[in-house]
Amino acid sequence: MESKEAKSLLEKYSNGNCSPEEKAIVESWYLNASLLANDDDLVAPDFKKANEKLQSRLGIASKGRVKLWPRIAAAAAIVFIVGAGLSYYLQKPAKKMEIVYANDIAPGKHTATLTLSNGKKIILQDASTGELANQSGVSITKTANGEVVYHVKNAKGAGHTAYNTLSTANGEQYQIELPDGTKVWLNAATTLKFPLSFAGLSQRNVELKGEAYFEVSKDKHKPFIVHSDRQNVEVLGTHFNVNTYTDEPIIKTTLLEGSVKVNSGSILKPGEQSAMDKAGAIKIAKVNLDEAIAWKKGYFEFNDENVYEIMRKVARWYNVEVVYEGSIPLDAMEGTMSRFQSVSKVLEIMQSTGLVKFRIEGKKIYVSKT
Repeated sequence: MESKEAKSLLEKYSNGNCSPEEKAIVESWYLNASLLANDDDLVAPDFKKANEKLQSRLGIASKGRVKLWPRIAAAAAIVFIVGAGLSYYLQKPAKKMEIVYANDIAPGKHTATLTLSNGKKIILQDASTGELANQSGVSITKTANGEVVYHVKNAKGAGHTAYNTLSTANGEQYQIELPDGTKVWLNAATTLKFPLSFAGLSQRNVELKGEAYFEVSKDKHKPFIVHSDRQNVEVLGTHFNVNTYTDEPIIKTTLLEGSVKVNSGSILKPGEQSAMDKAGAIKIAKVNLDEAIAWKKGYFEFNDENVYEIMRKVARWYNVEVVYEGSIPLDAMEGTMSRFQSVSKVLEIMQSTGLVKFRIEGKKIYVSKT
């Protein structure tokens, strides 16, 4: 994409005239500019440093470790915001290795299923904006930006023994505000069960299967506890991510702000992650926070992950089955790419390493050694 075309697309984006596909492209540009500059708020980066960072992501890092170029959906230009103007760094992609497919697969979407205490199920993508239900003095609404919000109108009438469940399938994600004001983002294949109201309870208990990011509303008198497979995370008010997928060997809890207690023992500090294995042993270490919550921000970030580890994430987000053919190299890869592009684009980047090749047949992705 030439700089003139890119600038025209940016103007369309600023004016709100982009199609969904064009919007995804522009947001991928800004995302990658931020990542390359290590800047979540998209403050103008130093072009020279950002360019050096891009170059460091290209090619082979070391034996047994391959770096993936963080390519942009449907474009070869990475946009850097420099002062009041725009600069463009155009990098010709490496030799393209076409993915074999009769059909491509679109990325996941913003939807989920809300199950009320009476058993009624609401498909949120199909639901209109406004009040979805009113149960025992609690109003449940869907906002214009696609968030479910619980608002307690009558604390005395709220039945705290009644539970609601929000579930995402493979290829879905969603956001909810609980009755206490706590915000939760659900990744694909995730279920969150919670009381209709926390009124009259000494603790705020919720149950989680899958992965979610929490911004817990502060209440020093009422701990917030996330119950998941083999693990309980207790907080008073904080920001953290919990990954408890059953097909992953490790349960990971990552703290961004405040403090949390894992299994009534290990206490995390901001920037730390607890990793609990199948035997229940917990290790705590400093980690890359961007990697832990990359999914929430709309991108994949792989750090020393092999094909099997990467493809588990791909399978959940694109709702596909992965089939391995023969022996697959276990070389570690690292790189960053948008989640809002077709699966062929993601596979193409991985295939360009020369380690593996892919083909898509229906909802199955076949992986084999090159």
